Amino acid sequence: MASALDTIAHVVLPNLMKIKTAATLVSAMERRDGSLFQPVWTQTGVAHTPQLAAKERDAWRIGVMSLPKPDQMGEAHLCAFVTKKNEPAIARYFTLEHDYVLATKTSRTMLCEREGSITRKLGEGPAVSGDFQTDANAFVDAIIAIVDPPKKVDASSSYR
Repeated sequence: MASALDTIAHVVLPNLMKIKTAATLVSAMERRDGSLFQPVWTQTGVAHTPQLAAKERDAWRIGVMSLPKPDQMGEAHLCAFVTKKNEPAIARYFTLEHDYVLATKTSRTMLCEREGSITRKLGEGPAVSGDFQTDANAFVDAIIAIVDPPKKVDASSSYR
């Protein structure tokens, strides 16, 4: 059975993004206005005042929100709403989730993307330092590597 924090990160917040649009949520985060998110915490009964950060990278606007400290695998440390600057209909939702590696008995993070009812694990995410701004920047860097990967140059090509 899913925990309350798991349900918030994987169902409630993605649904909020569908209702309000990612562009609206990122705009609120740019203004550091958490009022759009307050009903999430009130209605779920989870006591949390999220920290918000907004970043612009190339063609992307990204809003990052802290979530309550996870204690189970699959619960998220952070979530991000991502939209394209000139195409606000393009919207994506990412989480930085707590993971445990049984073989090494260590914790790590996993970068995940939620699309509809499916959560895709995209690979190991950045380590969580405990400083929100540092963690948000590292999370955004990992997201940008997914949504706008660096171009690869073919060294054997004749053009340069």
